[in-house]
Amino acid sequence: MAYAAVLSLKQNLKQISNPLLDQHQTPLQDQQIKSLHEKLSFLLDFLDDSWQRRSEELRCLEREIRDAAYKAEDMVESHISKNFGEEGFQERQMRDQTFCVNFEIVADEIDSIMTKAAKLTELWGATDLHQSQRTSLPTGPSRLPSIGKNDMVGFRNDMMQLMDRLTGYPPALQIIQVTGMAGIGKTTLARNVYNDPFVAYHFPIRAWVSISQDYREREVLLSLLDSMKLLSAEMHQQSSTEGLKEYLHESLEGRRFLVVVDDFWNPEDWNFLRMIFPDDKTGSRIMLTTRLSSVVDARYQSFPYHMQFLDETDSWNLLRREVFGDDSCPPELVETGKEISTNCKGLPLALVVIGGHLSNANRTKDHWEYVAENVKSVVNAADEKCSEILSLSYDYLPHYLKACFLYMGVFPEDEIRVSKLIKLWAAEGFLKPVRGKTLEEVAEEYLGDLISRNLILISEKSSTGKIKTCSIHDMVRDLCLRKAQEERFCHVTNNVFAEGIKYSRRLCIHPWGTFHKEWSNSDNLNVNPSMGSLAPVRSILCSVFAGEIYKSSDGKHFPLLRVLDLKGKLEWDLIGEIKLVHSRYLSFSSFKKISIPKTLPDSLRFLQTLIVDCKEVHLPEEIWRMPQLRHLLFGRCYLPCPARSPIDGENLVLGNLLTLSKVSSSSCTKEVFEGVPNLNKLGILVEKFQMRPFFLSNLVNLPQLKTLKIRSGIYSDVSVLMNLTFPPNIKKLTLEGCHIPWEYMTIVGSMPNLEVLKLQHYACHGPEWEPTEGEFCKLKFLLLHGTDLVQWKADETHFPSLEHLILRSCFKLEEIPYSIGDVLTLQIIDLDDASPSAVISAKQIQEEQMNLGNDSLQVCVLHKYHLKRLEQEKAKAQIMAKVSSNDDTLQLEATAQFCSLLFDSIPLSKELISGVVPRLVEFLARNDYPQLQCKAAEAITSISNGSSDNINIMIDHGAVPILVSLLSSPEDILREQALHLLGNFAGDSTESRDLILGYGVLMPLLAQFNDKTKLSIMRKGTRTLSNICGGRIWPQFKQVKSAICPLAHLIHTDDEEVLNSACWALLGLSYRKKDIIQAGVFPRLVELLLSVKKSYMISSLFF
Repeated sequence: MAYAAVLSLKQNLKQISNPLLDQHQTPLQDQQIKSLHEKLSFLLDFLDDSWQRRSEELRCLEREIRDAAYKAEDMVESHISKNFGEEGFQERQMRDQTFCVNFEIVADEIDSIMTKAAKLTELWGATDLHQSQRTSLPTGPSRLPSIGKNDMVGFRNDMMQLMDRLTGYPPALQIIQVTGMAGIGKTTLARNVYNDPFVAYHFPIRAWVSISQDYREREVLLSLLDSMKLLSAEMHQQSSTEGLKEYLHESLEGRRFLVVVDDFWNPEDWNFLRMIFPDDKTGSRIMLTTRLSSVVDARYQSFPYHMQFLDETDSWNLLRREVFGDDSCPPELVETGKEISTNCKGLPLALVVIGGHLSNANRTKDHWEYVAENVKSVVNAADEKCSEILSLSYDYLPHYLKACFLYMGVFPEDEIRVSKLIKLWAAEGFLKPVRGKTLEEVAEEYLGDLISRNLILISEKSSTGKIKTCSIHDMVRDLCLRKAQEERFCHVTNNVFAEGIKYSRRLCIHPWGTFHKEWSNSDNLNVNPSMGSLAPVRSILCSVFAGEIYKSSDGKHFPLLRVLDLKGKLEWDLIGEIKLVHSRYLSFSSFKKISIPKTLPDSLRFLQTLIVDCKEVHLPEEIWRMPQLRHLLFGRCYLPCPARSPIDGENLVLGNLLTLSKVSSSSCTKEVFEGVPNLNKLGILVEKFQMRPFFLSNLVNLPQLKTLKIRSGIYSDVSVLMNLTFPPNIKKLTLEGCHIPWEYMTIVGSMPNLEVLKLQHYACHGPEWEPTEGEFCKLKFLLLHGTDLVQWKADETHFPSLEHLILRSCFKLEEIPYSIGDVLTLQIIDLDDASPSAVISAKQIQEEQMNLGNDSLQVCVLHKYHLKRLEQEKAKAQIMAKVSSNDDTLQLEATAQFCSLLFDSIPLSKELISGVVPRLVEFLARNDYPQLQCKAAEAITSISNGSSDNINIMIDHGAVPILVSLLSSPEDILREQALHLLGNFAGDSTESRDLILGYGVLMPLLAQFNDKTKLSIMRKGTRTLSNICGGRIWPQFKQVKSAICPLAHLIHTDDEEVLNSACWALLGLSYRKKDIIQAGVFPRLVELLLSVKKSYMISSLFF
């Protein structure tokens, strides 16, 4: 981690000299900063030049470099953080003096390290890189001998394809590159092809050589000659390297040969190898096995063959063969054995090692179940060589990629969004600035490099062809975690008390572990006593419950924090409390509407990314004084016009801002857009009461804009597109809910560079769409999702570049235009929940194209409704088993899984609801486990929004008294959920309302209304009160009369929701007018009657 540490410190020094720091800067002089900056540049160059060398002396020096860089960075950042506080001049002066003394000590350490580095460089001398220590590549075995058993389970098809490529045309010399991650079976495949009798007959001369161990040009030549039976003892002793090259080249001239170069590492070595082999058009072949996706220069004829992971069937067959040979597996072990093979995720290396362990262990179901749950640890324990093989992929990474690779381990075992990964890499300081490129472009190159080394897997590509999500194999992730701990890079845990946590610079807390259960208990929320040693922590990535760490310590234990990524909804205003001067990345969610404080530029001066998922964010004018900002993402935000510079009076500019989403249309002014000249991605929410026709015409002031999303709820408001000129560089456009008539799509069709168009949720409306010829010239991707379109009249001239067409939930569309099939570039037609006639037309298009010789057009038909129903049925048994268990963790997992099903558009089966609800009601009473209570309340709330039958099930199983008791809970979220549920119950039927009243709900309900009550609770409380006081049959007055006085106060509130619900509650009690008059509400009701708000007028008029 030396490289990442030095690079981070170097970037920090650049920030120090920035006038942004003003009174908080360090006492360092410009010359001191410049001198240290030059020293760090020297160390970076040294590390760049030495990454392929291997020695214990170098490893020790790298650790010294890392520790010195960390020490210097901690010193500088700590000093800035302390100066940020309000202290007197004398205290600051003393601190500055101490800092200068300590800084000189660290500077001397760096000078000493530079001396050692210079001596080491001198020792290496001018020896050619190919002959230096760097060529002593893997010192251990590069593969497991046990894999080479000629067992080609799952690779028969690969073997046949390679043999066809080796023995077929063309006659020119070809290079076949067999690529894939470590342990995927490259050598096994190559060895079986090499030894095949037909291949041996076809190639009179064959040779097998590995250049990965102690590689020298001479040794490689001798190995090739020996393998070809061309080496004599005299030649071995006397010939020079050049003489051996010449002899080998002459020996191969005019002859057909096959050379396998196994475990190839360095693309630079290809230049040497290529010169050895003649190309006499004899059908000769060179086959390379490598972990790199491409090692051969594009000038040479090469054929890359990328090996895939085994599927579940082949995985089980390979494991069964390794354990039992030709014998069958005992029936009682088959199911567990298949689980073990599935958990190996298709990696032959893991399957072979596990198979070797199981073949020598007790063949009992208990032991096999243990192995199924602990595949990674068993693999590592069973054979150390397995870990060595995987570790080589990390050991031979360039320094600049190592930190980026280890960072993959901070994410849970799931797909990783590339957009988030890139933002985090930038915030952590892993990216070396390159002139002419943005940090995001540099990050994409780093990601591509790691993918080409088969360390990162592509999971999904976006509509533009870029990588959208990625992942890593479980075994590679385990490698990440082990190396990260060794390097003190990060600590991934589910327990905040875990050993070693205080030494790491990054803290990653994953869900569903002991951490969450312990810290969900309010007695454990005070973390001050146990957190005093976490000052070095630079990053915290965790769940909402882990977010209590930061809240309870007020951030004082993490003064140098750069990255704070909190999942879930927070009840507290983080942005109002946070004071992290070094923060680069801040992401959290909240139930609240948030107003960003004016002090934000001081408290988050270096912030690059701010992500706040909440209802509303009101940004202050001071946001324009944060020039480091690169990405702003919100649920909805309001951005004021730019502030003016105190220097020249001109509007301030956020020149680094690339992403802004989702901004209210009312903020889309000319001044705002001119203040973000380099904006690349923009998301706009068109709001009904704030939209003005000219606002979106200001988009022309964004010349760099490439991605635009407009979301609207305004029905038939053609002003969204009328008189609108899009910026010329837009490549991706998403319109959602705009209800634009199809004829106005000519404006979109005329966009010169548009490649991706997504029309979602009635973006357009009308029964017919007939594009104009010459439109959508560059469009490659078209999505129509949720539309009332019936007839689509188009041909190949309208979409001449279309590659991918998706129709989703287009139930009324009669057919796809047949001429669409004549678009030469069209590759895929996807239909998801389309009409039967549209599906038939797609199949006919495909059939017609096949008759014309076009076999490449794919038609994919998916009925999502039925698939989701099948998923529900598959999950039902698992949920029922977990929810019935006595294990708290399983109960929480089941409840969360049930919640996720509730959010699908497919209603749940009555059987599943009736089976789960009784347990959810029990969980509501778990005062000892608030996390489970909250999740159960969330599930029950979603169910109660459905049918009366669901509500009756909950009532029948005793939900009402539990909910009434929860109104006295200290947890705001539980009281809020209880209010929501009781309101649903009361509004469902008179019987339900009377039952609630019978349990004495009114007094705890009225207790919610006080000066300290959250607005969201006030709203839900008055709604519940309105449902209790209303109904077709009036409640008994003695049960509700105590609500009149509180309602008399509530109608004086300024909040529209509370006021409206209170008015309707009083209307429900209007049959007791005398009591209402005595409460003195009529003057206020008259005032509301004169209000412009119709809702107030309606309820007031009934009086």
